[in-house]
Amino acid sequence: MRFLTIGGIKMKPSYQDALAYYGVNGAHPGGLSLTRYLLQQEKITSATSLLDAGCGTGQTSAFIKKHYPCSVTSIDLHPTMVKRAANRFHRENLPINLVQGSIEKLPFPDGSFDIILVESVLIFTDIRHSLNELKRVLKPNGVVLALEMTSERELTPLEQNNMRSVYGIEKVYSEGEWVQNLAAAGFTNVEIKLSHTVYSHMFANIEGEEEEMDVHVTRNLEMENKLTEHAHILYTYGNIIGYRVYRATL
Repeated sequence: MRFLTIGGIKMKPSYQDALAYYGVNGAHPGGLSLTRYLLQQEKITSATSLLDAGCGTGQTSAFIKKHYPCSVTSIDLHPTMVKRAANRFHRENLPINLVQGSIEKLPFPDGSFDIILVESVLIFTDIRHSLNELKRVLKPNGVVLALEMTSERELTPLEQNNMRSVYGIEKVYSEGEWVQNLAAAGFTNVEIKLSHTVYSHMFANIEGEEEEMDVHVTRNLEMENKLTEHAHILYTYGNIIGYRVYRATL
């Protein structure tokens, strides 16, 4: 993996770089088990067109294609993730349309998808642009399922800065702020399907696969440090950050 250099100075890897380098699967709360649960609540047929927005290693897309008769399109911006997803789809002989691109500017026509699944992705983008794009490519009566990091209260400037330094995000939004942003993008009906802090998720013994990693890559101290920083954030702020599953329709 190559890193961005500016003026001959190598930039530190991002959290997404670390996930991509180690090929972390299911890097969202609940893992594939939660994804499976959410999809079971939706009507998915052979006529359904589904977008996995921010597909990562392709684990979710592969699961959907194996268990549902719908068409699946996957998109991710990170080149290493796209390569890993492509290898997975080829290895498992899955007819999935894989695209490298940004969800802030989706390369799809208006009204393309019945269901859009976004798992711990929007918070790493300009959510106003991304939500507008999700609305644009969603069909009438379509559904967006967004599993996103959410704060339990307004974070202090220091807390937000700590989040920003690890994840490179603008801020961690509260539930109310997420709902407001979804409404501003044109989603008229927003449901909270699931709500947990980091700690309550752990103590509730919610079923979920452990995050899997590619054990064949060479160890990289910078990448490991970034994942350690992530673990430290979860430990330190586990009672004031968590996640919500937002189900949004037009």
